[in-house]
Amino acid sequence: MPDMNTPRYGAIFDLDGTLVASEVLYQRATGFILKKAGRSLSELTPQEKAAIPGRSAIRNMRFYCERFELPWSPEFLVEKRMEIVAGLVREEGVMLIPGAMEFCEMLRAEPFRMAVASSSPGPYVKLVLETTGLAGLFDAVLSGDDVTAHKPDPEIFLTAAARLECPPRSCLVFEDADSGLQAAKAAGIKSILIDNETILPEQKLGATRVIPHYCGLGISEVKRVINGGIILLD
Repeated sequence: MPDMNTPRYGAIFDLDGTLVASEVLYQRATGFILKKAGRSLSELTPQEKAAIPGRSAIRNMRFYCERFELPWSPEFLVEKRMEIVAGLVREEGVMLIPGAMEFCEMLRAEPFRMAVASSSPGPYVKLVLETTGLAGLFDAVLSGDDVTAHKPDPEIFLTAAARLECPPRSCLVFEDADSGLQAAKAAGIKSILIDNETILPEQKLGATRVIPHYCGLGISEVKRVINGGIILLD
């Protein structure tokens, strides 16, 4: 057991695009729905695409309904898309971001408390964690069902820090989306961005640090990011 004087650190992870490469499943499901209306995700601008990850499902579906003049309600589409995505996870599984499992296991061996803080529905979050073998590694799991305000509001990250019994200044958020980076900043928590094709260059400036994946990321580097040290990792 760690010494009582050992600082307690918290690692808070988004799920989709951060721990698992599930965004492609969401794109497939959304593409299937849009195809029914004769529309396509290829019609979106880079700015529109960058705004999608990290937002609540209902907010995104309201956007799609207005943007593509869809004949269905946002509420119906939220349920339909989630049904499709969950089916894909069950049938095909979902890939972890490179190094994610090893990194999470490494954190568990240190004085780190760990949480998942995802905007996705609770049953889906549970399904993904169980499917990938990540279930059981986290001290707290929060979903969009557990909060009243979604990212970029800081509620979910502040709630996660409280559940971990760690002050925000001693936590680190792992994210893949601009809305998550904004939420972390509003919560007073430093952030590491898992780089991806969707996020815009100017949005990356909102992260404390940007990495391509978890391979090569060590405990000492993580602690230095939390404590304000400057780390460069190619």
